[in-house]
Amino acid sequence: MAFALAIAIAPQSLAATSSPDASELTTPPTWIEPPSPTPDEYPLFASILGITSEVQVECRVSDEGHPVDCQAVSSRPTGLGFEPIAVAIVERGRLSPARDENSAVESDISVRVPFSIDSDPFPPPPSWEGPEPSPAQRAAGEVYARRVLLDPAYRSDARWGLQDMPTAMRDTVRDWVDELFRDDMSFRTLSLAMARVLARRGLDRMPSEEPADWSDWVAELQSAKSGYFDAQAANIELRRRYCTRYDCGPAVALP
Repeated sequence: MAFALAIAIAPQSLAATSSPDASELTTPPTWIEPPSPTPDEYPLFASILGITSEVQVECRVSDEGHPVDCQAVSSRPTGLGFEPIAVAIVERGRLSPARDENSAVESDISVRVPFSIDSDPFPPPPSWEGPEPSPAQRAAGEVYARRVLLDPAYRSDARWGLQDMPTAMRDTVRDWVDELFRDDMSFRTLSLAMARVLARRGLDRMPSEEPADWSDWVAELQSAKSGYFDAQAANIELRRRYCTRYDCGPAVALP
């Protein structure tokens, strides 16, 4: 993604609840190893649309300090995969167990897991700067496009993070993606964009093996689609449709 994602768990989001009664604890549970989320754990489709969330997770803390039996008790929006990710994040933490007067005891905690996006998910596309592709680079771009379009993964639900959606929602969103991103996934766009990348890199053909800096190639490829496909407009329209039909939470402003 071209923007920063944040999943934060503030110290004050940890609260002891019942069993034993919090008032009977001489020492409440505290983080020894706080959960360490990463941007890769942000639900993919939500990140594409710039949708944020907050999940409340409740767990039992063993007398050894491990969060167990964690459950997401509230979340908004639902259906985008925030809940299982929040549970997995909290379960990775380690706590100093609660104590009564004599020993470590089991306790319950409630943890607020906010998911936020730090910057504009739909920045204007940069203009492409680079030499005009040669015939050899255009031919190599066509080879690349044919290979990509024959790969089932390119059009799979996982590419958009749709695989865990409820069936009816997934089918609707898939139809929108197919309509709005038809030009993005076309032979013409892929071949011409890759020809641009090859021209900028001074190559006449695709490498025989995936380069170590392939992620940089992918970022360049997206930029190279400038003039062939308007990703910003397609993403904004996809979010408008999704948030009009489904719940996107309180933080999404529609155009």
